[in-house]
Amino acid sequence: MSGSPLRGMARRDFLTNAALMGGTAFLAPWLTPAIANAYPIGAVEDASTGFDAKFALDVCIPLALAAYDAMAGIPLKLPPGYQATALIQADRALALALAEQHPVVAQMVLQNNIFGIIGNNLTTGIAFVAFRGTADLDDVLTDLDAVPVPYGYARGLGVVHSGFNTLYGLLRASIRTNLLAAVAGCNSLLVTGHSLGASLSVISAPDLFVNILPHFPPGLITFAGPKTGLDSFVYQFNRFIKSCFRVVNCLDVIPCLPPYPYEHVGTAIDVDSGGWIGPLYRHSLYAYQAGLQRLVG
Repeated sequence: MSGSPLRGMARRDFLTNAALMGGTAFLAPWLTPAIANAYPIGAVEDASTGFDAKFALDVCIPLALAAYDAMAGIPLKLPPGYQATALIQADRALALALAEQHPVVAQMVLQNNIFGIIGNNLTTGIAFVAFRGTADLDDVLTDLDAVPVPYGYARGLGVVHSGFNTLYGLLRASIRTNLLAAVAGCNSLLVTGHSLGASLSVISAPDLFVNILPHFPPGLITFAGPKTGLDSFVYQFNRFIKSCFRVVNCLDVIPCLPPYPYEHVGTAIDVDSGGWIGPLYRHSLYAYQAGLQRLVG
């Protein structure tokens, strides 16, 4: 997705039509999400899952939108009390070195190397990492190297999507450099993102917990995320990351991709934005905002 998270749909339309024609079996991961144990970041509003829909609407959606604003170089519209302390910047030199092996990753980074923001709310004690998506998610899902590889940032965590794993590696130094300042005075860490940014959130979480100070167990609330790893990664992720909610809008096909054997982590929260049923709208952050508004209302 782009700074206006509604672009890049040419091949996505094709993918969506193909997926919808695949029938209920293809959509089973979306229709019957697996529920894992989870603990809330904000106040509990859904006793069955611990998901705080109002917190997701009032805090996480604006942070995810602000990650796109950072990419576009426009003023950030952050939730009240939240401040950005650093940008998440990909390593362009390393991207060039990986261009032959991962051309789509390199192209994304060389086109725009701002991938989100880091910051905090010192009043509530919440630090955050917010990842953006990409201008052409259809390109990512069709061209990005989807060969499964071992998770690259901690041993024994299973197998993940090679492209997502590689892209996060280009952001890691920026996060390591800036996160410690953001968490000073805080006692919890929120990780959020939309679309590709949701996958980056999942890839980052074990690394943030295990390797990057101050070792807060991160809590994730993501939107419209593709699948990130195989069952070996999902099992280990759910053991270590106890608070992971992925919000999924009705008729958004992107969370069904890549297909089996890729699987989702965490707890699915289903929303229905209503409105236009086209993939352009149903995948947008604005549709997710509408879905959460209906859930809260």
